[in-house]
Amino acid sequence: MTDLNKIKDAIKLLALLQLTLEQMDLLKGTTIYKQRIKNQMSTLEKSIEIALKAPVENLDSTDEGLFNRLQNNIDMVLDMDTDELSMLRVAVEEIR
Repeated sequence: MTDLNKIKDAIKLLALLQLTLEQMDLLKGTTIYKQRIKNQMSTLEKSIEIALKAPVENLDSTDEGLFNRLQNNIDMVLDMDTDELSMLRVAVEEIR
């Protein structure tokens, strides 16, 4: 696996953490939401961001729209209901 592929995998991890954090915010006020867990997830995300700061900046300078597209896709997934989420793989495979 090349360094670029490793960086891209790490960016996917950051995107998934961001998605998880935002989804956790939607559960605030329910019995499922736990502030301690949210804080642990935030700390983990910050630690990974620090570790990846330089490579991510290099990738961002190569593909300036990458993070905007990722955030748009995170927002799209957050807006999906469970039926749409279950069909996501099929839709992506059709596009591929």
